[in-house]
Amino acid sequence: MEWSGEAEQLRADRRFALLFEDLEAQEAGRALHERLGEYSDLVAGEAADHGLADRLAAARGERTALTVAGTRFEGRVSRAATGWILLATGAGGDVLVSLPHVEEVVVRTRGHAETAEGLSLASPLRVWCDERAECAIAVATVGGEARMLVGRIRAVAQDYIEVDAAGTDAARSAQGGPGGGVLIPQSRIAHVRPTGGVR
Repeated sequence: MEWSGEAEQLRADRRFALLFEDLEAQEAGRALHERLGEYSDLVAGEAADHGLADRLAAARGERTALTVAGTRFEGRVSRAATGWILLATGAGGDVLVSLPHVEEVVVRTRGHAETAEGLSLASPLRVWCDERAECAIAVATVGGEARMLVGRIRAVAQDYIEVDAAGTDAARSAQGGPGGGVLIPQSRIAHVRPTGGVR
């Protein structure tokens, strides 16, 4: 009979050991859940202090996919500023993307970085204007669609660009002289891509 009492004691000890293991596992799970909750609060707090431009600045050099004005581009973020990014698409060349017109972005990094460039959208446009590069310009319409205009950027002003587009060279001004190009407000530019042509 004494053997039976020892067996009963071993079973009771085993039950207590299992109970304590279960309580320890519950506490470890509760602590992990609390830490994860604190982490997500930290991530949310960090994200609240930054914008899309900061997230894309942190992705400089990384592969990114984005949709702007109904067109999807994939490439590496080569430059990032407050209102725009320059995406190197490889064989397709560079694409200047105006951030207010971006519909969605897929990026691997979860971090944020200060945008190193405080330059406006006009800065990269001036480079292509100086190079006399022919560009395909997506102009966002009031209805949310995009209209493509191909031509050489003739001038970059404070808030608009002037483009020599097909059919505008023959236009005449009110005074009868050669007409100007097409004026596009910079706020309506969704994306710009050099076509490879130079005039």
